[in-house]
Amino acid sequence: MKLFLTLILFFLSVSIYSQTNNNIHRIIFRHNNSVVINSGVEIYFFKDFYDKFYIDVITYKSKNKYSVSNEKASDLINAVSKISPIAVVQEVRNCLDGGRTEIEFSTSIIAGNTVNYSIYCLNIEDEKTAWSDYLNAVNLILDLAKLKFSDLE
Repeated sequence: MKLFLTLILFFLSVSIYSQTNNNIHRIIFRHNNSVVINSGVEIYFFKDFYDKFYIDVITYKSKNKYSVSNEKASDLINAVSKISPIAVVQEVRNCLDGGRTEIEFSTSIIAGNTVNYSIYCLNIEDEKTAWSDYLNAVNLILDLAKLKFSDLE
């Protein structure tokens, strides 16, 4: 019984700590356009066991892995933390043949604590809309992956 209570307290404290500090452990970025063949891009941002940050970039042409400085990792984590769920849902756009841009992140090592945002038809002009924080996070991810927004089109 003591072991059970200890485990519950441990998981509760880890969960509360991660939520209050916006301590994001991993970020997954995906972009694809079902109309354009081989348009998929997947980018995985993560911290290893030695507290070093890395980014894996998978496109139809290549697969690369880059290290990320603590400063740039902190900038990305802060940008993703600033994304407002209300702003993501609030802006509605109808478009034809647009791509889907998705950011998924986890604020806890414990499985199941993930947030997923998905936007259709995101474009560079969205810096003046409710999606500006989302676009900022996407641009930071692409910069770390050594890609440009135009590479998504």
